[in-house]
Amino acid sequence: MRLIKKFVLISGIFLSLIVMVLSGAGMYLYYHPEQIKPVMERSLASATGSSCTIERISWSMQPLSLEAGGIFLNGLKPQQAFSIELPFIRADMAIEGPWGRRTLVLENIQINGISMNFTSPYLLPENKGASFPARMIQGLVSLFFFRDIRFHSGEILDGQISTVQGDQTVRAYKIHAKADADEPLLFSFALEAGNASRNMDFTAPEVTLVSGSAFDLSDPKLSGTLQAKGMKFRNAGLGIPRMAVQSQFTYSHATQHLNVENLDIRCKGIALTPDSGSSLSPVDIHFTADGVSIQYPVIEITNAALQVPQVKVRTGNREILTGNIVFHIPAGQIDTEKRAALIPAVRCDAFGLKNVLLDMGLEEGRINLMLQGKNTALLHAAAVYQFLPSDWAFSANDAIQIEVSGPEAGPWQVGATLSFEDLAFKNKDESLMGEALILSTKAESVIDLKNSTITFSADLAAKTGEALYDRYYLNLAENPVTVSCNGAWRFKERFFQLYRLKGELTDILPIEIQGFLKQWTSIAGAGGAPGSDAGRDADFMVIIPKVPLTPIFQLLLQEPYKTEKPFLATLETGGTVSAEVRLKESGKERQVVGRIGWREGSIYLPDKGTALKGIHVDLPVWYETGMSKNAVEWLKGKLAIQSVTVPPLPEQSLNILMDAGPNRISVDSPTVIRIPGGEMRLGAVQMENLFSPDISVHTRLDFKAINLQSLLTGIGALPPEEKIDGMITGALDPVRYENHTVASQGKLAADVFGGTIILSDLGASGIFTSVPVFKLNANWDDLLLAEMTTDTTFGKIEGVLKGHLRDVEIAYGQPQKFDLLLETVQKKGIPQTISIKAVDNIAQIGGGQSPFMGLAGSFASVFEKFPYEKIGIRAYLENDMFTVNGTSKEDGTEYLVKRRSFSGINIVNQNPDNRISFKDMVKRIQRITHKGGAVVN
Repeated sequence: MRLIKKFVLISGIFLSLIVMVLSGAGMYLYYHPEQIKPVMERSLASATGSSCTIERISWSMQPLSLEAGGIFLNGLKPQQAFSIELPFIRADMAIEGPWGRRTLVLENIQINGISMNFTSPYLLPENKGASFPARMIQGLVSLFFFRDIRFHSGEILDGQISTVQGDQTVRAYKIHAKADADEPLLFSFALEAGNASRNMDFTAPEVTLVSGSAFDLSDPKLSGTLQAKGMKFRNAGLGIPRMAVQSQFTYSHATQHLNVENLDIRCKGIALTPDSGSSLSPVDIHFTADGVSIQYPVIEITNAALQVPQVKVRTGNREILTGNIVFHIPAGQIDTEKRAALIPAVRCDAFGLKNVLLDMGLEEGRINLMLQGKNTALLHAAAVYQFLPSDWAFSANDAIQIEVSGPEAGPWQVGATLSFEDLAFKNKDESLMGEALILSTKAESVIDLKNSTITFSADLAAKTGEALYDRYYLNLAENPVTVSCNGAWRFKERFFQLYRLKGELTDILPIEIQGFLKQWTSIAGAGGAPGSDAGRDADFMVIIPKVPLTPIFQLLLQEPYKTEKPFLATLETGGTVSAEVRLKESGKERQVVGRIGWREGSIYLPDKGTALKGIHVDLPVWYETGMSKNAVEWLKGKLAIQSVTVPPLPEQSLNILMDAGPNRISVDSPTVIRIPGGEMRLGAVQMENLFSPDISVHTRLDFKAINLQSLLTGIGALPPEEKIDGMITGALDPVRYENHTVASQGKLAADVFGGTIILSDLGASGIFTSVPVFKLNANWDDLLLAEMTTDTTFGKIEGVLKGHLRDVEIAYGQPQKFDLLLETVQKKGIPQTISIKAVDNIAQIGGGQSPFMGLAGSFASVFEKFPYEKIGIRAYLENDMFTVNGTSKEDGTEYLVKRRSFSGINIVNQNPDNRISFKDMVKRIQRITHKGGAVVN
């Protein structure tokens, strides 16, 4: 618009000068024709401050007309460099009106190929005001010849005007103007503008103005409509492939006032260039204004609106499609001379937000922005655009205010507050919910675009309301949550520095974090080959200062789980805990190194008689992936407990020194644990791959002279009134845990019942799962059956027993698989006899009837015991099926107990293929071992 005004003004002035000079001197020159061309050249040169040549000129008085061609004007001074070329001009003229108010009427004006070129700073000669003689001549011309000029009809074809200011160029071409008495002035042209230093280009191939034809020399005015189509704009960061402008305007040169009405600007496909790294898709913008008043230096805007129909934003791996975005501007004022602006009370309808107002101001080189709103539906909008889960329910009274101030070029100070009152939320399954919450946040930052830095500080407080997550409940009135942090973001370097973040669940858990995060991109591939890679470097320190353990235990364990685990209701804890951990990341390498402490700790479980007092823990932590394999200095740690009372273990103290390295921890010194009947020695412990599913533990266990009577009585396996003599000795070396499985080598030997029982292959599978399975093998030799069976409900047996129990598997507290062998062996000096009761019970276990039925029973009642040659029983359990067989076979008969040649009694397995469920077998044994008779389940 500014170039258009200048072109119209310049064209009008030069045309007026030419016409006035030609017309004012017409009478004189009519009688002196030889002076016309020199006088014209001198007059135009003087009026424009340039050199002027006219190649040809002709005229006529009847009718009044003028024709000229080859007119050239060139500036005389370097600072006023310009050139004007007019190849052809022709006009018919007439003078109308009374003396003193005559009007020069220009008809059928024809101007072809006019060209104007200007170089900054020149546009027009300085207007110094007319001298007295000039004013007198102007008055005489107005009195005797004409006062005004009115364009009746005419046409300008193929004109062009260009300006150059440094590296900035503006060129209008294809200029065409046409008017007649009955139609308005039609003015059209094409426009190009560029700035090399800013890599900026602007083109407008079709600009059209339609205006009235009257032109008052005393008060030049231009009014009409402006329409421009197919405009394009591009610079280093932005591209607009299509623009269109339409408006009505009135311009008065006397007051230098431009008034624009019904302004309509449409931009299609606005896009940031790929170099900007934007995640925005191309957008459309529509700007309208009822009125724009421009009177230098002030621009006033009335009732304007800026509308963006839709924007597609890519965030991570998803795209967000915004709705209609509209900014309503009731009024605004811009002072270009003072570089000041005031645009208050802009209503923002965007992203589903409501009741949002924006105030914008610029004064004395400082910008001031304020965005504020109440009940803006912020949470609902965040859910709609998937910043919060869309299937959650939210309600709150929110208030937001953001202020930005600072020099126009920065840095800018930003202050923001956000609060929620009566906040309530819940997820779909109501496992996470809150109600009556009051949440407030406050943030301050400094944005320095020159140094590509943002520094910030922020505070958050939630001091009222209730929250529930699964089984974790929090009353914020009793335990408010507060968070404060400050840091910096150097966005050009993609470097984030967290100076300090301090959070606290009041009276329960405080935490502090500080460190940095830097994202980077490498353009070199493996081996230096071309390629690309991206990663980040991070280094954060997390600190939990000394804090009482009891509130943490009550919040995280006792209250949530005491119904499911009743022992937690009476469990008491004490002492203080702390932690200091450093987290580092470099590309694909990660490291977590630190310590967890527990001081003056205690654990009490009164109903179980368990007590741990004087607990001191200094636990080193070292997690690492992909870091250097160079030798590192291990971290030292310690576990010390002054008093440990865990029934059935006797009270004792514990002191363990440990070393921690990458993903491992070790205890090099053996640990002696007192157990009933003696001591168990735990050897050096090596734990590898601590933080992965492939964790492994290697150690050994040594038992030396453990009193069997004390051990079994202590663990409740033997009633105190019963006696058993024996010792347990042995070692399990190594003991390994890998892949949820415990395996061991070595043996434990129990010297008992005059013989030896050896346990081996002790282990378990499915550790830390819902169904662990325990395994072992056992062998025995030279066991004296008399010591094992005397005074038992089974019945007394004399002899020497050997056998084994192999492939034992125990799950859910009962055997699910084993291979059992019981056999007697003859040994000099030891009788082999079996009581009547034992014979009867063995027969029942084998699934047969008592051999002492009828007459045999009467005969057997005379004897208390019988001799035998061999007892041999083989039993199997697998897939819940139990089988029992005798080991002695003769002439197709299978014997559980075989007598000697002429004396004793046989117990025959009358059904060798008999199979029974293990549950039924247990019932049989219970009926035998319980003196009360049959067992009923």
